Amino acid sequence: MNNNKHCRIWIEPMSREEFLGREKPLTISYSIQSAPVGRVLIASTPKGICFLMPAAMKWEPEATLKRHFPKARLRNRAVALHKKALLLLRRRYDKVPSLCLHLYGTPFQLEVWRDLLAIPDGMVTTYRHIAERIHRPKAARPVGQAVGANPVMCIVPCHRVVRTDGTLGGYRWDVSRKIKLLNLEAQSNTTGVGLQNWEPTLF
Repeated sequence: MNNNKHCRIWIEPMSREEFLGREKPLTISYSIQSAPVGRVLIASTPKGICFLMPAAMKWEPEATLKRHFPKARLRNRAVALHKKALLLLRRRYDKVPSLCLHLYGTPFQLEVWRDLLAIPDGMVTTYRHIAERIHRPKAARPVGQAVGANPVMCIVPCHRVVRTDGTLGGYRWDVSRKIKLLNLEAQSNTTGVGLQNWEPTLF
């Protein structure tokens, strides 16, 4: 669950049976929306948001979704969940009391993604501190891999994780976008163990 007092975000794990459509076909609705970070692809199951990434200009969203959800039935249709996700991208937390993320991943990935939800706006933490918080102090590298596999950009804020030396590290959707996101969020003065304020930068 995230730390924002206005909006509760939680992760419901997608079972392997759901992912493979063994009981019934997995239906995913998707749409392309305009957000503060540019055009994005938002996808959801009936339970929650399952995927969110930047939308390229010359690009087939269904092909991208099929690579991640090969057994899914896809519908090009905006649904209420997409509107809620878009409000969160616009930081209108007061308009979204809750949002479920329906995510497929390993137990370790899900543990890391849940921890990411606790990082406040305007703050950054390190892979090492995440490893310590989930009681796996020697797992900084696997934590980095799990952070990089996050399927829901911004809402699961993997952009708020940096290296121990303070350098940015990588970002699945381009480091320049990571900088933009952090700069947009840099008004917070929250403090906490393993957290530090992000100072706006141009790099």
